[in-house]
Amino acid sequence: MFDEIKDTPVIILNGFDSEQINKLMKAVKSIDGLPRIIFATTTKTNVEWKIGDLIKELKQEDAEVKKALREALQKKE
Repeated sequence: MFDEIKDTPVIILNGFDSEQINKLMKAVKSIDGLPRIIFATTTKTNVEWKIGDLIKELKQEDAEVKKALREALQKKE
């Protein structure tokens, strides 16, 4: 599984409120030279998962979001 997720930059946040999360995300995104990062927070469900399983799920969700955005942009054209 490691090879499947090793090139997926992920930051998992725990114990922050929404305002703090937004500030952290904005600060990280302002750093030049970083790749696109998937941000996630812990939930009652995912806190019990193995980290590899969580990253795999996040990677899949990210791919679905990117696909939906591409389709939405194509419909605008």
